[in-house]
Amino acid sequence: MGSVTGAKPAKVLSPVLCVDLDGTLIRGNVLWECILVLLKTRPITLLLLPFWLLSGRACLKRQLADRIHLDPARLPYRQQVLDLLQQEKATGRRIALATAADRELAETISSYLGLFDEVHASDGQINLKGANKAAFLAQHFAQTGFEYVGDSAADVEVWRSARAAYVVGTQARAEQAAAVTTVKGTILEPRASFRTWINALRGHHWAKNLLLFLPLALSHNLAVEPIVRTLAGFALFGFCASGLYILNDLLDLHSDREHPWKKERPFAAGEISIPEGLLASFILLTSALGLGFLLNVQFGLALLGYATLTMLYSLYLKKIALLDVFVLSSFYSFRILAGALISATPLSQWFLAFSMFFFLSLAMAKRYSELLHASDLVKTGNSGRGYHTGDRELLLSLGVGSSFSAVVIFSLYVQSQDVRLLYSSPQFLFLLCPIVLYWLSRTWLLAHRGELKEDPVTLAIRDPVSYGVALASAVVIAASMINMNW
Repeated sequence: MGSVTGAKPAKVLSPVLCVDLDGTLIRGNVLWECILVLLKTRPITLLLLPFWLLSGRACLKRQLADRIHLDPARLPYRQQVLDLLQQEKATGRRIALATAADRELAETISSYLGLFDEVHASDGQINLKGANKAAFLAQHFAQTGFEYVGDSAADVEVWRSARAAYVVGTQARAEQAAAVTTVKGTILEPRASFRTWINALRGHHWAKNLLLFLPLALSHNLAVEPIVRTLAGFALFGFCASGLYILNDLLDLHSDREHPWKKERPFAAGEISIPEGLLASFILLTSALGLGFLLNVQFGLALLGYATLTMLYSLYLKKIALLDVFVLSSFYSFRILAGALISATPLSQWFLAFSMFFFLSLAMAKRYSELLHASDLVKTGNSGRGYHTGDRELLLSLGVGSSFSAVVIFSLYVQSQDVRLLYSSPQFLFLLCPIVLYWLSRTWLLAHRGELKEDPVTLAIRDPVSYGVALASAVVIAASMINMNW
């Protein structure tokens, strides 16, 4: 009798692991990343966006992909998702990138990461998202089936067709996925906290707006009405500045991601989305400018001038060496001028000259510190600034020179007739010269040592020595107000 040989069992194929890109593999959205690049490099082209959108989102994405260069190395990848993909790749499992982003950009990202066996993306005609993605993946992987890693509400339809889900995002999204398929893993990340938004708005920079009260303080004006008006101006200037800080951070998004400490900013880290930032910036700016003109036309014009100059700085002027620090220092002077306008307080020309050199020194210290800490970015030309590493010594010389110039002008200011009319013993004000010079010199010492990692004014808020300097200055000013002619 012949022996009977049993047939070999068919090999069971593992379901392909499909991974979404926007909001899943990266913290953010490639479409908005492209729009930011276009805003920074070719802003006039943004006028074409509505016309491209008329032909569909897939067409819009293709048009953007054809016009910009997006460096995949500068995208905010989720490390936990990368770890998952590397673990699955090590087992021999097939992995596919399935995204609504344009195919050209998706393939660039896939080549950079080297984790994907195949790429499926929008092709300029079909937007591979939601129901379109679900139908395509179900048909393409009909034999093996697929598991899907996603994050958005549009991915619920894809999970419905998948054998299992990996969920990135909130607990609520995980519950939605569990209602339609098996959840094999979750990477839960809460929405941006209040603290994160305060950081994005640069809440600590609102301390700079105290400069609006300087004209009142210098004129010893304690009337209620100008103080109340200045308080309102303080808030509006804060809204305007915060809106502009957000816009600046968005424009600097890609260079900030390679910066030693700026990469921790909320937008660079992907903690807040680009559209949320653009919306917040728009609301803050329109509210501040509209209410500013209602409050005082001259103040509104000053606020508009500040906003216009800041936007020009963010788009163009910051790339021009030296001009950038002059513009940066003028932002402080804008605050003093705005305070004078809203409180109807005249300013001494001597004091304006002192302010110019004082804040120019601080602006140069800030730029010097950035060149010191981001030398690699400067060498590769990715710093977003127009400097070379060898320019640090020049900035050091110019900044220290500006410090001494400011103190010399201040010594002349305290001898002016305006000051003598306000102080009973103005001779004591000369003691402020060594105090101010000490604080400026110490700021430059910290910068030279590499210990100045933020705006000098912001540093002063958390610096005990700066509070000591402020106390000594207050004592000197109090003494100058006492009549010593006994």
